[in-house]
Amino acid sequence: MRPGRGSANVSLHCEIPSRLREVDALCREVRTLLADHGLGGTSFPVELLAREWLNNAIIHGNERDEEKRVGFHMGVGRKWIWLQVIDEGPGFDWRKARRAPPPDDTSPSGRGLFISAQYAQKITFNQRGNRITVWLKKKNRGGPKNHGRVHDRTQG
Repeated sequence: MRPGRGSANVSLHCEIPSRLREVDALCREVRTLLADHGLGGTSFPVELLAREWLNNAIIHGNERDEEKRVGFHMGVGRKWIWLQVIDEGPGFDWRKARRAPPPDDTSPSGRGLFISAQYAQKITFNQRGNRITVWLKKKNRGGPKNHGRVHDRTQG
């Protein structure tokens, strides 16, 4: 399934200002939407990844500039749930970041890709590095997997 191709049975599309307090409300909306469609068992990994990438977009991408916005898109298809987060920042070198070793327990940042690779089956970035899309199988009921990879394929 590809985001934006009309193949989602359930979807959520919104923009939020770059304020961390907005993330909690949006994650509650994600949790409610999933529960309302019988997907409450997938709520933990979906909300975890949404929260991680929304926080990264606000803190690192938009540098907490409340004038900037963060786009969020979620779609639920027959087999997949996909999340996409877009910020207005300059992007980051995701190719270099995905080759870095996992962060240690005391590291204040650098966990986003590691966490995503544990739960998502596919992760892509746009060339610039300010848009991430992650796909999770609907059957994924919460636990991390041991074989997650960040894919090199870029989008637009």
